[in-house]
Amino acid sequence: MTGTIMPGDRGRRGDGYTLLTPANRYVSRLPSLPGARFYKLVTPRLQPARFAEYLVESDAGIDASFEPGFEHFFFGMAGEARAVVAGVRHHLSRGWYVYVPASTRFSIEAEAGPTASFLWIKRRYETSARIDASKPVFGQLAALPAEQTAVPGLLRRELLDPTNPAFDFNMSHMEFEPGVALHQIEIHDEEHGLYMTSGGGIYQLNGDELPVQAHDFIYMAPYCPQGFRAGSEGGSYLLYKDVYRDGF
Repeated sequence: MTGTIMPGDRGRRGDGYTLLTPANRYVSRLPSLPGARFYKLVTPRLQPARFAEYLVESDAGIDASFEPGFEHFFFGMAGEARAVVAGVRHHLSRGWYVYVPASTRFSIEAEAGPTASFLWIKRRYETSARIDASKPVFGQLAALPAEQTAVPGLLRRELLDPTNPAFDFNMSHMEFEPGVALHQIEIHDEEHGLYMTSGGGIYQLNGDELPVQAHDFIYMAPYCPQGFRAGSEGGSYLLYKDVYRDGF
């Protein structure tokens, strides 16, 4: 018996990638996040991923503490939340972000009221000889300089210092004007976690052309051929990429 795919179900598991849309993602749970909606966008169970990215939503309030051992990155999407890092509170509302090193204790707080949501990236920190461990980072996307790339109409904001080898991953916000495309189909060793923050367009993934829009998530494995062209409204996405380590 053949199942029926309803219009709008754009989610896809392809060779070297996964496209997960709001219509396809499924709520999960963690004992440390009671009452929150917790969506696993990718975890290492999807091989060969070496990180996890989650979407957390709460309209009832949460106060969840986590043990050190992994490094973490949080990016506020909506509502009011806070990251408490080494006893100091930092904003985690829309557009604010926090990086927590693996050796640092922290917690996340959200008050009852309008739904608070944030993206959460988690991975084991990869040390490197003669490089000091990374430090906490706090900031706001809107306060970062938008750098013109080699592609006219494509701006880039770096949330972590891409020149600092203490970080074993980068977080970038890519902003495309209408119709602007990456200038090549890229094939590289780094894996990606990509969350569409606005607009949409067409993503090319290993020869497949897939429409994407705000709040879609894409996991791209190492060496997955990839390219993007923004639609008539432009598009932007938050991009994770592992860097400064050779994969061993």
